[in-house]
Amino acid sequence: MLFIFRIRRNKLTAFMRFMTRIGDGWLWFLMDISFLLVNISAGLALCFASLLQLALHVVLKRLFTRERPFIKHNDITNLAIPPDRFSFPSGHTAAAFAVAFVFLYFYPVMFIPMLVIASLIAFSRIYLGMHYPSDVFAGGVLGFLAARLSVYFVLLLDI
Repeated sequence: MLFIFRIRRNKLTAFMRFMTRIGDGWLWFLMDISFLLVNISAGLALCFASLLQLALHVVLKRLFTRERPFIKHNDITNLAIPPDRFSFPSGHTAAAFAVAFVFLYFYPVMFIPMLVIASLIAFSRIYLGMHYPSDVFAGGVLGFLAARLSVYFVLLLDI
C-alpha cells in the first residue's frame, strides 16, 4: 500500500479524484433510473443491485467500524473528503462493481469498459487514502453478489 503513496503526482491525483467522484452513489442512481426508460429489466436490475449493495455496505460499515487508513496511520495523508469515518467495505467500489456486473448480463459488450471504470474507482479509493486494499476487494465482492442476486430476481419476475 505504501507503494501507491509513493507514486502520487498532481495530475494523477486530479484523475483519481475525478474517478472517485464518478463512483459517488447519486451518479449511479441517475444512471439506474435512466436505464428504466431504455430497458426495464436492465433498469430494475441496476436499481435493485444499487439498493442492495447500499443497504449491505452501510450495515457492514457499522458492524465492522474499521477506521479509514488516514485516521489510523499518521503517515497516510487523505486526498479527499470521506463520506464517513469507516472504511470496510468500500461503498464506491461496491456500487461500481454492482453496475459492471449487471452490465455483464444485459450489455456484455459494455462489461469490459465498465469493469475498467469500476477498477479505476476502486484504485482511486486506495490512492486517495480512503481505503485499504481489503476494503475495495470486499466492496468488489459485495457489488458482484448484489448484481447476481438482482439479475436473478429480475429474471424470476420475467419482465
